[in-house]
Amino acid sequence: MGLLWYLNVHAPPPYRWQRCEALLYPHMLLLSWIAPGGGRGIVTLDLLNCTEVRSVLTPMQPAAQDDVGTIAARLQSEEAAAGTPGEQFSEMTLMEMLCPFQLLYSDGVERLGAESARERVRWVSAIW
Repeated sequence: MGLLWYLNVHAPPPYRWQRCEALLYPHMLLLSWIAPGGGRGIVTLDLLNCTEVRSVLTPMQPAAQDDVGTIAARLQSEEAAAGTPGEQFSEMTLMEMLCPFQLLYSDGVERLGAESARERVRWVSAIW
């Protein structure tokens, strides 16, 4: 159990990193958050059909500049710095603190992130 960031690419663009409560079970990773406007967002990621879990470049690395996750983190960080109403304070440093990793499936990828390299290692190891 802990906090993770989830790149919700299942909603209309622009894609956003969503800070979630995460619960790890042997067969799934359950993510939940309070949705804008009320209610609760919930995503269940299947671990039985996950083929690989891997760390990826952080948004601050130049080679990651065109990654969809980096683009979303940059947009959210810029919005937070500009004082966009409703933005969480933690998003101001999303570019600097996000340590992303991916769950790979035969039909796609799910993007997640931890708030430190140590936390990312813990989550990747626990999921494996």
